[in-house]
Amino acid sequence: MTPPAPVVGIPFFEPSAHPDAVLAAGAEPAPLRLAMARPSGGVALAREWVADATEVSCAEAGLDALLLASESPEELFGMLLAATRLDFPTVCAPPPGTPLSATLAALGLAPISGDAAGVTKELASNGGPRVGELLDNFSLANALRAGVAAGGGPELLVHLSALAREASVVGFSQMIRVLAPETPASDPSWTQENGAPALLTSLGEGLHDVPTVAGRLREGLPSVSGAPGEHLRLIFARARASGAEVVCRVPVGARDVAGECRVFGSEQEAVQAVRAGEALDGTVLVVNGCGPRGGGLLRLGALGTALREAGLQTPVVTDGLPPADATGTWACLFAPEAAMGGVIGRLRDGDALRLDLEGGLVRAGIQAGELEAREPFGVAERSGSRYAARYARSALPALEGAGFG
Repeated sequence: MTPPAPVVGIPFFEPSAHPDAVLAAGAEPAPLRLAMARPSGGVALAREWVADATEVSCAEAGLDALLLASESPEELFGMLLAATRLDFPTVCAPPPGTPLSATLAALGLAPISGDAAGVTKELASNGGPRVGELLDNFSLANALRAGVAAGGGPELLVHLSALAREASVVGFSQMIRVLAPETPASDPSWTQENGAPALLTSLGEGLHDVPTVAGRLREGLPSVSGAPGEHLRLIFARARASGAEVVCRVPVGARDVAGECRVFGSEQEAVQAVRAGEALDGTVLVVNGCGPRGGGLLRLGALGTALREAGLQTPVVTDGLPPADATGTWACLFAPEAAMGGVIGRLRDGDALRLDLEGGLVRAGIQAGELEAREPFGVAERSGSRYAARYARSALPALEGAGFG
């Protein structure tokens, strides 16, 4: 008697070609279309909503495995959080040629080569490995190094931290502060020419040979010649007196970021100032209210576009995130964020600010006592759903994953 075909769940927001691929692989596809409506806000809020929606959709569907696909990092990581809670055998099919692709391959959840649908069918038939069996300090270290090397920015650190927390992997926040700064982003042209497998090979002995959905990680890696070069770095800087911390996304070789602050309470205010020609040389744009509790962790795409259209490389300091295609210097995920009364919310127009990238220090041109005595910069309350309001009351700091506390 022929056993029944395993059932593969495919949660998605946009139309997907994967059901046909799953059927061709010999499994029964179970498309689970998720509602497009979601709370307004940033990427961490969206990820948490996607995680909850996916978990509810999958919990009673009688699935043997999951196949996850999306071009959106917050959607893909949200689905992956749900898969971790449900502990299904899971395969990810991220868009090729992206930091997501390298990250999830190194994590062990995306096949380096071959058919994702076929791999999912095999996992569904064999019962594993399940997500919880693949997530540990070694696989997360691989994902961190590969994602940063492929050009993944601070947003990647946030999503991986949320995944580590969901999987009860301890020590990941300290791992970030060690591995991310010592792993430069590779030259994009080299990565595009050679692909994610070659990029993983270039990490050398720092890449742990972990189990994956399709065998051992190193089994499918090619040999490479030539170095991938260095493009950008992620550098952590701290303020000695207050303990405030910021992640700086800077070109390789940058020594410091310095200038007079021009402070804004929202991305919209900053965009208007750039378009009005107020982002002058020697200015550092400080944008508040964009962190987890301020806006759900906003990605400042509109500000990045405004700066690019104005032909400016003005540094930006924010408690939010840079746009995916950011150029220039962005100091982001400033913590504690403005909505929590952090130092960034006490800066004022005209304050001197210096980020010493070599020393890893944040230096403000005012005395610590004066800074502490100031009232925090006002962050406007954002209207939204009860879900968003609950998130804003309890969201964790960005480098702790920015999930529900």
